[in-house]
Amino acid sequence: MEVKVRRRPVRYARLEIKPDGRVVVTAPEGFDVEAFLRKHERWLRNRLAELEEVRKEAGRGFPLLGKFYELKLDNVGTLELEEERLVLPKERERARSALKGLLRDKLSPKIAFYSILMGVSPGKIYIRNQRTKWASCSGRGNLSFNLRLVALPEDLIGYVVIHELAHLRHLNHSREFWALVGRFYPDYERARRKLRRWWGIIEVNEGWRWLEGRE
Repeated sequence: MEVKVRRRPVRYARLEIKPDGRVVVTAPEGFDVEAFLRKHERWLRNRLAELEEVRKEAGRGFPLLGKFYELKLDNVGTLELEEERLVLPKERERARSALKGLLRDKLSPKIAFYSILMGVSPGKIYIRNQRTKWASCSGRGNLSFNLRLVALPEDLIGYVVIHELAHLRHLNHSREFWALVGRFYPDYERARRKLRRWWGIIEVNEGWRWLEGRE
């Protein structure tokens, strides 16, 4: 187990596990890191075991709309989807553009449908290559969706849409916000757990690492 210790002027020590399996401890000078790791050993081992399962799943292929495909990069103008194989343009920007088009086709009807049901009016809709969030809502009511959403099953894409539209009423994560989300997606806690797993899969997936320029 590789452990990196970062000494920072923090009040409390923090323990993180990166998608590649590295353990990072952020702690003040003089803090007993070894004792801290022993205290959290069981949690660490369980989390690392879960991460190994995620890495195995990520090795099944390129995730797209909840399924895994063999990825081929070729001289094509847009994406081509076969039964078990996905063909993308070998130029990274064209590949991103093709996937953005597919995601927009999935997002647009969901946004239109739930906007009417929830009584909200979003502003501009963006699809971005974000590194930390599935989506975000600005104070002006503009919605930004992460290209990574195209990897998810459509049901989870729907949850993210509902989540962001709810922010047009409540720009926070208050009790009222979650009550609104729950009206249109009652099992949101389970969806959030699934999203964390999918994020881990995308982080270590070779195809997505290429797509995002992280290879």
